[in-house]
Order: sequence, then C-alpha cells, then structure tokens
Amino acid sequence: MWHEARRSEKKVHDMMDAARKRAQRRAIYLAKRRGDPQQSIQVVGSRARAYRDDALYQATEDQQGLIPWNGKQDILIDRFDGRALLDFIRDSSFRRVQEKSEEEEELEEFVNFERYRDLVKHRRRGCRY
Repeated sequence: MWHEARRSEKKVHDMMDAARKRAQRRAIYLAKRRGDPQQSIQVVGSRARAYRDDALYQATEDQQGLIPWNGKQDILIDRFDGRALLDFIRDSSFRRVQEKSEEEEELEEFVNFERYRDLVKHRRRGCRY
C-alpha cells in the first residue's frame, strides 16, 4: 500500500515538474517572439525637393482655396475637404437605445465570454502583455 502511494506521489511530482518546465519554455518562447518593441520600429522616408512658389504661397495666405461650409460665410473649409459633402453632422448625444431581447443578451454575454477567454487564460498562466 505504501509503495503504491509513493508511486502515485512520484507521478504527481513528475507531472508538476513537467508542467513547470513547459511553462518556463513557453515563457522563453513568448519573450523571444515579443522581443524589444523598439526593435520593430521602422522609419521610412524618401528624398523630396522643396520649390519656392510665391504665387501659391500668396494664394494660401489670401485663403483663395477656401469655400463657405453649408452656406455659412463665417465657416470656411478647404475646397477638397470631405466635410463639404456632408449636409449636417449628427449629434451623438441623441442616440436611441434599443432594448435587446433575452436571446440577444445571452448571445452578447456569450460573445463577450469568448472575446476575453484567451486573455483570462494567459493572465492566469502568468503571461503579461
């Protein structure tokens, strides 16, 4: 009886050691994958020449490329501005809140569970991002 208990205890300790070694190997692997964030920064550029154009400078200073927005003379925007295509801007504070059915709430709860499950699992294992 004592031998059997000793064998099962040894098995448990071996499994714990194997799990600890796996966790250490996983941590080393993730650290190598993650690496130093400053090493992944890339700066890309190209050479460009600057030309002096007095006429273009004067047109910009005189606001010749600006048009009134929605007929308001006091609000000027660039003629290529995308806001010129908008008739009005919706006020986000007047959003209607739609009531969800019980089925939709259950589905949303399930989706949120699935969304954060991996994060919780990794945090529990000790991985920090």
